Amino acid sequence: MKPKLTGLVIVLILITVGLSILDRALANVESAEVHRTAQGFYLTGTSLLEARKPAEAVDPLREAHAEERQNPAYELALITALTRAGETAEAQPLMNEMIQREPNDGNVNLIAARLAIKQGDTTDAEAYYHRAIYGEWPDDPEQHRIAVRMELIGELQKLGQKQDMLAELISIEGEPHLSADMLKRVAKLFLDADAPSRAAGVYQEIVARNPKDISSYEGLGQAELEDGQYSSARAAFLQAFFHNPNNSEIRGRLQTLNTVVGLDPTLRQLTSEEKYRRSIHILDMAREGLAECAPTNPLLANAAAIVAEKPPAHVTNEAAESILSEAEMVWRARNEACRNGATQEDALNLLMKKLS
Repeated sequence: MKPKLTGLVIVLILITVGLSILDRALANVESAEVHRTAQGFYLTGTSLLEARKPAEAVDPLREAHAEERQNPAYELALITALTRAGETAEAQPLMNEMIQREPNDGNVNLIAARLAIKQGDTTDAEAYYHRAIYGEWPDDPEQHRIAVRMELIGELQKLGQKQDMLAELISIEGEPHLSADMLKRVAKLFLDADAPSRAAGVYQEIVARNPKDISSYEGLGQAELEDGQYSSARAAFLQAFFHNPNNSEIRGRLQTLNTVVGLDPTLRQLTSEEKYRRSIHILDMAREGLAECAPTNPLLANAAAIVAEKPPAHVTNEAAESILSEAEMVWRARNEACRNGATQEDALNLLMKKLS
């Protein structure tokens, strides 16, 4: 090859290489610019989401997603904004694509669950929540699992699905590293799910960890109260009182429970005479309560006559039960007449709740 021709080839090669390098550099500059632009839209959108302005967040997040369609964070943020803004028809196709790409991703399934809730599809929502609970999380999967299950419990609570709530609470109760604050939330939710005995068990665990936790003694007392375990409830409120004797609410609860425990006619060790005495006292409480709201009620005369009678020489269990039956009729009449004046946790209501 002639020297001039060789030199020309070398020059052409150098030009080609240079142009290629320049193209790559320009592409990198353009890519960086696109990335900066997309990131700017994303940061604007997420700030609006944090400020609870989802409708305003939609457009910048649309722009971020349009600039970088392969960025899952931008796509998930857009779906979240659309969901919160009620634009579920636009969110659903995007969500379907993400689920197809990342079926086991915990965060993707969590956002799918929230979209399903927004659409009123509780069956799909619950399925997605469970997939999120057992899905893949890049960091701290245990805490994500707990947080997602608690969110699911909150949704079930809104729907009044107490049996489903209970099942999820039992699952979360078995988590090994629950904080004291989380245990308190779980215990309160057990009460809301009509499972006071389970709530009491959780509160007992809390006070075992921290015997000076007054609010948990109160919670334990409330759980035992709702479970009809009045002696245990009194013991719990007594502990709360020892730690905070100036609290009027605790003192009032304790006084009520002292009355209830002192009059409980169901205790096994009671003699027939003591059960009869307590039954008369309960009837008299019901009579006095009814007289305050309905002084002309015909039940009052018979109740007053029974209370005024001398006890029989030989008291039987059947005699006490007969008086308690009368007390129940008077109590029901009292609560009907005194709808605004009879609280659910006054001494008479607590006693009759256990008897009826």
